[in-house]
Amino acid sequence: MKKLVFLICTATVLFACQTVDPEMEKEAVKTTLNEFYTSMEDFNYDALRSLCTEDFSLFETGFDYNDIDGFIAAVKSMEGATLKVDLDFEKTDVNGKMALAVLIFSADIEIGGNKMNIKAYENYVLKKVDNKWLIYYIQSTHLPDPDNKNLASLHLLKVSDEMTIETFQNAIDKFNQAISEMGFWECGYTVMQVVPGSNQEFNYFVKGTWKNQETYDAIHENEAWKNLADNLPPEVKKFFDGQIYLKVVDL
Repeated sequence: MKKLVFLICTATVLFACQTVDPEMEKEAVKTTLNEFYTSMEDFNYDALRSLCTEDFSLFETGFDYNDIDGFIAAVKSMEGATLKVDLDFEKTDVNGKMALAVLIFSADIEIGGNKMNIKAYENYVLKKVDNKWLIYYIQSTHLPDPDNKNLASLHLLKVSDEMTIETFQNAIDKFNQAISEMGFWECGYTVMQVVPGSNQEFNYFVKGTWKNQETYDAIHENEAWKNLADNLPPEVKKFFDGQIYLKVVDL
């Protein structure tokens, strides 16, 4: 009888130890996400990597990262900036070794005295690996920016038949890549062809999308942008000969 009582007590203790408290698991999920962004604020790349699965991926408005290395490269491009991230959790669910978190992401960013804010509606999928919640997938949709003044720059270009537009487009692609890696995913350049016959002087048009003057300044003062601008090949510089340049903004 004593042996039976002992076995029952032992089984009860073991069962209690294996029982998962859903609320504790939800808090553990939130802890992982908060630690992830604390590591981002501190530019602590080893910590960022340790909080993600090996098959991590992220889809954000205007940019797609297929692994943690791509995301870390984007964060590195912002070194020197001051980041402050706030997470407003709307929903957290845990089912076995998988978890889902839905939240409002808000980030205040200061770069070289210029300030900006990013707000997004985000979904996170996490996996439990070796008893620790790790981030597996992030989907982020940017919310409308109240500071967006639709600031744009316009370049009207005269491109001769001897000039190769692909050479120019390749240079523009490098600028856009650098701008995306700064974190300004909704900004950058678009090269367009003027409808033949609609203008006798200009045949190409480049639109730069910047949102507002503060964003424009932050991008153009970034070392990555300045390095590209300072090292434009001569065959690219000549595309700007005789151009008309102006900036426009909403009334």
